[in-house]
Amino acid sequence: MSRAATDWAWNLELSSAPKLLMLSLADRADEMHCCYPSIQRLVKDTGMDRKTIGKWINQMMEDGLISDTGERKGRTKQIRVLQLNIGIEQAQKRNSTKNGTCTKNGHETIPNLDAKRSQKRDIESVNEPVNEPLNTQAAKAACAIGVNNHHITSRYAFEGNVIRLNHNDYRSWMNLYPLIDLNYELQRLDIEFTHEKPKNWFITASQKLSYQNKQAAARTRSVTKPKLDLNNTDWIYGVEL
Repeated sequence: MSRAATDWAWNLELSSAPKLLMLSLADRADEMHCCYPSIQRLVKDTGMDRKTIGKWINQMMEDGLISDTGERKGRTKQIRVLQLNIGIEQAQKRNSTKNGTCTKNGHETIPNLDAKRSQKRDIESVNEPVNEPLNTQAAKAACAIGVNNHHITSRYAFEGNVIRLNHNDYRSWMNLYPLIDLNYELQRLDIEFTHEKPKNWFITASQKLSYQNKQAAARTRSVTKPKLDLNNTDWIYGVEL
C-alpha cells in the first residue's frame, strides 16, 4: 500500500462511488503508485458491478487521475497495470474550465467557492467546535431536500467519532443503499469503529452497507408461499362449497 497514494485519493473531490474505487486502487498501489487489482477484487472491495467499475475507471483515465501503463500482469497477462497520477488535485468535468473563464459554448462559469473551501478532506484535522451536535437538523434537512450548501453550517451530513461523511457522499450512499436506514447503520458502524478502528473506514463501511442492502433486497424478494391444506380436497375437483 502506498501511503502517499491513499492520502492523495482522500483529498480528491470525487463522489462516493469513484472515491471508493480510487481508494481501493490506492490501497494496492506500490511505491511507484502503480497497481493491478483484478476486476473481481474491485467488485468485492466496492460492491459495484463490473460494468460500473469499468465506467468509472475509463472516466478517471479521461480526467487524468489514472493512466494505463500498457503493462499487463496476472496469470493470463490480461490485467492492466494502472498508474495513479499523484499530484492531480481534482477531476475536472469535460466542459468545465478554470474559475471565472468561459466554456466552449461561450457561457461564463461562476467560481465555485465552496469547492475551494472543502478541498481538505476528512483525513485532515478540522477546527470545529467540540460541542457541535452530531447530525444537525439543518444537515438532515439539506440532504432530504437538496438545499444548497451555502445555507449549511456543518460541512458534514453525518459526523461521528470515526465516520465523517460529507453531504455529497451522504447523498451518494442514500442512492447506493436505498433499502436500509442509513443514519441508523452509520451510527452503529461508528460505535463499532470507535472500539476497533479499521485501516480504511470508508471502504469498510461501504462493504458493510452494501451487504446490509443486499440482505434487505433478498428479504424483499422473498414471498411467503401459502400453506396447502391437505385435509381440504375440494381444490382437486374444483368443487366450491
